[in-house]
Amino acid sequence: MFLSPADEYFTHQTALTHAMVATSDPSWRERYWVSFQDTETGDTVLTLGLGRYPNQDVMEAFACFSSGGEQTNVRLSRSLLPQSHEMTVGDFACEIVEPMRTLRFTLGDNDSGLSFDITFAATFEPILEGRFFQISRARATYDAIRYVQHGRASGWIRTPSGESIEVTPERWWCERDHSWGTRPLPRAEGQPPGERPEWKMLLFAPLQLPDFAVHLYLQESEPGRPVYLSAGIAAGLDSDGEVPVIVGVDHDLEWEKDAAAPTLVGGQVRLTLHGGETIDLQLTARPARAHLRGGGYEGWNGWKQGNWRGELTAEHDTWDLRDRSNFYRYAKAGSDHLVEVRHNDSVGYGIVEYMVLPGYGRYGEALPPNRPEALPPSRPEALPPARPKA
Repeated sequence: MFLSPADEYFTHQTALTHAMVATSDPSWRERYWVSFQDTETGDTVLTLGLGRYPNQDVMEAFACFSSGGEQTNVRLSRSLLPQSHEMTVGDFACEIVEPMRTLRFTLGDNDSGLSFDITFAATFEPILEGRFFQISRARATYDAIRYVQHGRASGWIRTPSGESIEVTPERWWCERDHSWGTRPLPRAEGQPPGERPEWKMLLFAPLQLPDFAVHLYLQESEPGRPVYLSAGIAAGLDSDGEVPVIVGVDHDLEWEKDAAAPTLVGGQVRLTLHGGETIDLQLTARPARAHLRGGGYEGWNGWKQGNWRGELTAEHDTWDLRDRSNFYRYAKAGSDHLVEVRHNDSVGYGIVEYMVLPGYGRYGEALPPNRPEALPPSRPEALPPARPKA
C-alpha cells in the first residue's frame, strides 16, 4: 500500500489507503471534464480532461483547442504511483482553489504550442446526476455517478499560432463534470464482443442562462422512450431555496443536411416539471465544436483512455476540420458543440453532446454518413404550446 497526504483526512470509505479503491476492476476511474467557450465569437472551444485509473496505475490528461477550422490536441499520461494524490500530468496541472467553487487549470510550454492558465469559477451550485448502472453479459459495465456545474472563466490561452487570448468571464462561459466509478475500457484481445447499447439517441447538455442553469443526460431507445434520464435545475450559489424537479424531457432538433458528420443546427427542448409546468429552451448551434476523439475518446491512433503508456508520455496533433474526407473520423466519438440558449427574453449558452444510432426512428440526418439504415430526412410536428412555469 501507498500513503499519500489525502490519508491524513477523515475521508476514507474502506479499509484501504486513498491510493486504492474498493474494487480491483481495471475500468474504475475518476475524471474531470471541463469545457470553456468564447460566446462572443462563437468559434472557439477549449475542452480539458483529467483522469485517474488506480487499478491501471495511470493518470492522464488532455486538452482540445478548436478554433478557426483547426483543432489542436494534447494528450498526456503518467504512472499514477507514487504521486497518486497529485493532479498533474507532465505540463498539465489542476488546482482545486476552493471545492465546488473555483478550479484552476494550467498547461505549460510544450511542443504543441498550446498553453493556458485558465480558472473555472462556479456561478451555480452543482447538479448531482442519478447513479448510472448498466449490465452486459452478466457483468456490471457501468456503475458510476457524476455531478455537473456551470460557471465563467478567466485567465489566458496561447494558441499554437502564437496568438494570446485574454479569457474574461463576460464572454467565456464554462461547464464541467466530475465522475467516478466503473465504465468500459477499450475492448482487449480475448474479451467477448461488445453488445450494442440499448439506447439509440444520446443527449448530454449542460446549459445556463443568467438566472438558472439546467443539465440533461438523456438516453432513448426510440423517440419518447427513455432508458436513462437524469435532469436537474441548478440553484444560485449558496441558495437555500427549493429548485423545480424535472420529470420529463422532450426534444425537436434540426440537423445539417448532407454533413460530413452529424451536426446540430438547433431546435427546441422542453422540460416538464413536477406538477405539470413546462420550460421551453430554444437552441441555436454556433460553429465552435471540440471533437472529443482528440482527447482519446474511442481511441485515436493507438492512444486509448486508461491504458498504460509508461512513466510519462505526451503527444500532440492538429486536425484540419475543413477536411471533409477526414471529418467523420474526428467527430465520430462525439463533440462539445457550443449552443446559444433562449428562454423567454433570457439568452445563455452551453454545450451539447449528441449521438443518434441506426434504429432510433427519428433524426435521419443525424445518423453516421453512408449508412444504409439511414432514414430519409423528416421533420415531425413541432411541440404543442408550452404550459407556463409558475
